[in-house]
Amino acid sequence: MVLKLQQTKPIHTQADTAWKQILDVYFKNFVDYCLPDLSRLIDWSRAWSSLDKELQSISKNNLAGKRLLDKLMKVYLLDGKEQWILVHIEVQGKPEETFPNRMLTYNYRLYDKYEKSIVSCAILTDDNKKWRPNHCKVGFAGSYLSLDYLVIKLIDYRDKLVELDASSNSFASVIFAQLKAIEARFKPDEYRKKIKFSLTKRLYEKGFSRDEICDLYRFIDWLIGLPEPLELEYLNEVHELEGVKQMPYISTAERLGMKLGAEQNAIKIAIGMLEEGFDRDLIARLTGLGKEKIDSLSKSEETSDWEVIE
Repeated sequence: MVLKLQQTKPIHTQADTAWKQILDVYFKNFVDYCLPDLSRLIDWSRAWSSLDKELQSISKNNLAGKRLLDKLMKVYLLDGKEQWILVHIEVQGKPEETFPNRMLTYNYRLYDKYEKSIVSCAILTDDNKKWRPNHCKVGFAGSYLSLDYLVIKLIDYRDKLVELDASSNSFASVIFAQLKAIEARFKPDEYRKKIKFSLTKRLYEKGFSRDEICDLYRFIDWLIGLPEPLELEYLNEVHELEGVKQMPYISTAERLGMKLGAEQNAIKIAIGMLEEGFDRDLIARLTGLGKEKIDSLSKSEETSDWEVIE
């Protein structure tokens, strides 16, 4: 009997969530690194804030399914004026014909409702070199409505991996991880595990703070999923790395919480490892379950209480 965990969310949904959360944390880092001309106009000594409620208020009909991907932020410029910045994230592997129309629609709906000028920017995470929409124009007979917007195409940074790797800006590490995830997408699982671990190890070697390591760890975890046995090997390698680095930033419980979400899932993994003959001490360390619990799970009358998928 082989244990398999059912995936609770589609991969694209996890990636969407990951990107939204990473921009919540690293908005300034993003603007500093990707939009330096804009960054020089902003008074970063004043607090910036998220305007997601305003964005949701204009996200209806054909836009409703996309609002998870987008961020609307309010900043203040050096001249004291308020400025709104719309960041639209497109997390997909192929061009979408309606994308420019969505950018235009967001922009004019926000302006119509709030009378605020918007800096519109798209982050494109796909790997299609030819697809880089930056303009939308609609109209007829000489009357037109149009929008030019900024575009950050992440694969354009492939030629700047050394620069990304050397940068102390956390968002450079976000781009670096995304590019490595694209590179590993269709590789064998063992190779993908090596990439995932190397990205994680890099966080400790860069000297990032605990919070930065945890945030970027979650992002990498979302980007590169692994089959159960390799995921457990990866978690064990991270555990050993923290011991060597003397940086116990991400506890076993936190790692499993990020990945599994509940004790029942940890129990399912423990059952599967027992059936595959893994050492019980290793199972206890990786799952966060006590040794007594591991011993009890080895009894057939107790393991049969848990649902497994053949």
